[in-house]
Amino acid sequence: MKQESNLAKAYLEAYEKACLALLACDSEIVCQNTKAVFEADKSTYVVRYFNQEYRIKCTDGSVVFEKEPSELSITEQVLVLHYLINAKPRPLTGRTISFLEVPKGGSIYHANFKKRAVDPLVNTFSGNVKGFMEAGVLLGGSAESFGDASITVFVFPFVPITYVLWEGEDEIPPSGTILFDTSIPDFLPAEDIVLAASYGTYKLIAGYKK
Repeated sequence: MKQESNLAKAYLEAYEKACLALLACDSEIVCQNTKAVFEADKSTYVVRYFNQEYRIKCTDGSVVFEKEPSELSITEQVLVLHYLINAKPRPLTGRTISFLEVPKGGSIYHANFKKRAVDPLVNTFSGNVKGFMEAGVLLGGSAESFGDASITVFVFPFVPITYVLWEGEDEIPPSGTILFDTSIPDFLPAEDIVLAASYGTYKLIAGYKK
């Protein structure tokens, strides 16, 4: 319980810090770097997150997420805010890297990344490539040519993530991996890449179970 309480406190502090950072940002630069839209008359950012638009109102020294189309957890709110405040002016490269190749943390956070993002993906969709692809389409994903089945979904407009599965055969067990555009460090730090990939996995699983 104490550990959970400390974690909740840490995310609340991260949220409050991110809110202050966003309020200090130039909205024009934020929009250029993220493909968000700023509605000046409403002091509101509109940003796409997993194929849905979310609105973030910035007035009276505060940042408020509107609850439509669905309410985000505070962890996801922090992730969205970090994308808005950390994005650099860099285009997508179209080249992919694994999480281990992510600079400044890929190797450090790999065990957590595998546990939270890769393992649930493989465990859920092992033997069900069709269900995996259908769940990806529900997230607005597009099929790729990696592995036995793969699909790219956009967490944010400049953050595509590619989920890859191998079905395995004989004594070779099913496996999977998750790939990122080489520009990913310019949009999210390593810790947030773990979150983005794991939320993608959770949403694929949720779409499959519907």
